[in-house]
Amino acid sequence: MAPTPRAELGIPTRWRFLVPVLLCAACAAPSGPNDQAPRSGIPVLVYHEIRPDGSQAGETVISLARFNEQMRYLAERGYTTLSIGELVAFMQGKPLRARRPIVLTFDDGWKSVLQALPVLEEHGFKASFWIISHTGIGDPHLDWSDVVGIAANPNFEIGSHTATHPWDPVENLVTWADGRVPGKGLPEISFELEASRRELERRLSRPIRYLAWPRGWYNDALIERAREAGYEATLTTDEGVNSGGDDAYRIKRLFVDGACDLQAFERMLREARYRVCQTSRRPTQGSSPYPYQERNR
Repeated sequence: MAPTPRAELGIPTRWRFLVPVLLCAACAAPSGPNDQAPRSGIPVLVYHEIRPDGSQAGETVISLARFNEQMRYLAERGYTTLSIGELVAFMQGKPLRARRPIVLTFDDGWKSVLQALPVLEEHGFKASFWIISHTGIGDPHLDWSDVVGIAANPNFEIGSHTATHPWDPVENLVTWADGRVPGKGLPEISFELEASRRELERRLSRPIRYLAWPRGWYNDALIERAREAGYEATLTTDEGVNSGGDDAYRIKRLFVDGACDLQAFERMLREARYRVCQTSRRPTQGSSPYPYQERNR
């Protein structure tokens, strides 16, 4: 006797042909707003100043309230923060078992980042702080006691942001390396990279392996100097995410514009592109200072 239709499943015979179609549609449906991270690599976010009132919010300033909102967003959606060492290991081919990995970085060592620490600790987030060892110590920057205290937290790490942070579009590490600034060249570049590393290591009694370029500006000659100075990776502000097999001396990062709302922050994570929301100044973009010189003429 032929089997009867599967009435026990509650599916009338005339609708049974729709079941595979519906199941297929469910599998293909988008995962919704909770799936914002790029699947092709790991984003690295760069923050600077954290201000309670949010005054002058923009490329290098974000309000504490907005920062808190962003960190809560990452926590609620299951992001896993990585150290720079974990990121570099992944880029060099080590398998990574982390759900929605992301990296948080704070440049320039502003004293205001102390306000971010309780927020990071609340969510158990890892973060790195990039210190200007010679001219970026003391108000409005962190004191050495602050730097030592941050380094004592196992979730936080300290990296070099050079000795004096040459950042002017005309006078910077790139123009020094290109021989465009009289009296500045390889010896001065070596000082910026090596003196910073030595001072940080002396103060913290631990190796300093990573360097963040001032304003993200660099070229091949500077990469070679960083290798010679003993750095194992350097951070840029080139847009995009970082994938296995990428060059650890060219780690990509995304500026977090403090004038952007949460929707723009979500879009930045989804597209892995710097979202410019502030209108008071031209944004800093790319690895070279020369286009910036042209824009400011």
